[in-house]
Amino acid sequence: MVKPNHRSCWYDHCTEICKSAYTRNCPLPKPQRVKQISVDLDRASLLHLLRVAFSWPYAVSTVCSLPLEDVRAIPVEVTVSPSGVGFHFKIQKEVTVEEDLKIRALLWDHADRLVYALKKWALNKKEEYVDLVFDEKNEGIERHLPLDEILKPREKEVKTINELLDKGENEKADEAIKKLAKAVEPQVTGYKRPCFVGCIAFKGDDIREPLEKICTGIAEKDSTFSWKLYPCWFPEFDWILAVFADDKQRAWKRITWLKNRAKQDDTLILKDADTRLFVKERTST
Repeated sequence: MVKPNHRSCWYDHCTEICKSAYTRNCPLPKPQRVKQISVDLDRASLLHLLRVAFSWPYAVSTVCSLPLEDVRAIPVEVTVSPSGVGFHFKIQKEVTVEEDLKIRALLWDHADRLVYALKKWALNKKEEYVDLVFDEKNEGIERHLPLDEILKPREKEVKTINELLDKGENEKADEAIKKLAKAVEPQVTGYKRPCFVGCIAFKGDDIREPLEKICTGIAEKDSTFSWKLYPCWFPEFDWILAVFADDKQRAWKRITWLKNRAKQDDTLILKDADTRLFVKERTST
């Protein structure tokens, strides 16, 4: 049996679309657009943020084929993410979805979010493209970060970094960015807030499925209850449930409640199960 040539099939499909549009004397569908480029730097360090702040004009200039001088005039907004740990970097320029994804990839946007956006674009070509909305998370508590004001007293260092990047001396520029990040870190820290993660490591899908239902039900009733489930990195366990809270005591309280009281059909699902509980502060990377 001959395997189908998927590349050829796709090429033929595109060709037929073009022929059809030409014979009907009508334009091809316009590419979908997004109104701003939103780069998710959740869990990112200040150093990561500054690297994006200095390099974004080059990414936009390259992808959109625009002069660097024009790109630098585009307004940007920086906020502390609702988690309180990372940042959101928003470039106020309308671009196509393809350009948006390319720019965000160049600026180290969160990989999971890029995959989600790419899948949504691939599956919904005929629908209006809607990106993830930041203010749906954690009751929309984003905090404006006045990065320009913070960097204003250090205009000399900023100018030096831009000059090095313009010359292509990236390693020297990165060393200067590291020094700048260290110098302004105390000012930026005041805009962030602590975030703790209570974790329950456990075995088996027979626990995972009812635990997901329980957590979903709690979150529907309590908007402050935020959780995620991940494959566990401990070899002796299969899954790890992460419950987020703004203080260590609340994180412990929530995971111990789940451990001792989470039920399915009046049966405790974690009480006698082999588990590992711990709480960690969520830190920048």
